[in-house]
Amino acid sequence: MNLSSARIILYAAIVILLALSLSSCWYAKQASYFLLERARAQPVDKVRSGPDVSDASLTLFETADRVRDFSITSIGLAPTKNYTRYVTLDKDYVADVVSACASDSFERHYWRYPVLGNLPYKGFYEKKDAQKEATKLKKSGLDVIVRPVEAFSSLGYFTDPLYSFMVEYSEDVIAELIIHESAHATLFIKGAEQFNEEFATFVGRKGAERYLEERYGPQSDQLASRRARNSDGESFIAFLKETASLLDAVYLDAYMTKEAKLTEKASILSLRAAAYKAVAETRFASESYRSFDMAAINNAFIDMYRLYEEDLALYEDWLTRVAGDSLPQFIMTLKELSVSAQKDIKLAMSRRLGAP
Repeated sequence: MNLSSARIILYAAIVILLALSLSSCWYAKQASYFLLERARAQPVDKVRSGPDVSDASLTLFETADRVRDFSITSIGLAPTKNYTRYVTLDKDYVADVVSACASDSFERHYWRYPVLGNLPYKGFYEKKDAQKEATKLKKSGLDVIVRPVEAFSSLGYFTDPLYSFMVEYSEDVIAELIIHESAHATLFIKGAEQFNEEFATFVGRKGAERYLEERYGPQSDQLASRRARNSDGESFIAFLKETASLLDAVYLDAYMTKEAKLTEKASILSLRAAAYKAVAETRFASESYRSFDMAAINNAFIDMYRLYEEDLALYEDWLTRVAGDSLPQFIMTLKELSVSAQKDIKLAMSRRLGAP
């Protein structure tokens, strides 16, 4: 019996045990996809030395190796065996994730998981299953979105792989993805989903920028190109934040009925969509932003960005004022703070920085 066969048998046994022990068929089905996918993963070194390996795959592997080393030595993220294995998929993303939110507020819908606690998203390896979940939530009156994800962290419990579709990604996108997910594997606080996602988003972006700066130089075309794309993203987020602020003023009005709030919501979203269309051509360089259909968004879409992007200035302040602009120090000080602060870590950060 070779190693791959043994690995598949071991993972299959785990799947059977999960199926017997977990009451929900969702757990068993997603666990089977997750584990069998990892059982099929091949060591990067084996694929690299194979006779049919493509130049694009070799470039992906070399980039992943450099980024992994950089994330450990220059950022201070935990060393793992993540991204040392490779999986071939017949689609250009890993899974579909469902998120939901109240229709008349930004109150998130949560799913409860063993070990991890409550999280505001649920993943599916088959799109039809995600759409089925979304339909059920919509019928209950929630705003819902279904979005593809290109990777996720198993928080060190399993080895997270590279995927075949990543050969199409630019170097800085690969860097941000690997550093983002490695940040999750380095620091994850149960019950602090806002911190967890903002922390990984901040470290991923800042780390990718510094990776390019170290590799190509501060005046490089690669770094300038990334900063130009980031400028579009920041403008898009700023527009969404303005929209969220207008909606919050309505949602927090205790004297308005739900029906009145929904009517005002529809009016605000319509006006904001028109405003976006009017400025998109001059405000954004990327066609994907210029052609974005702002009329199709809902509370769940806006809240998804709030989850990942709401308070990144807090982390920038911490990096500058507490960590002396050192990412390793940034990681270390937040890990230390998390021991005492736990899920209240953002409040502890604000107090340390002197915020009211």
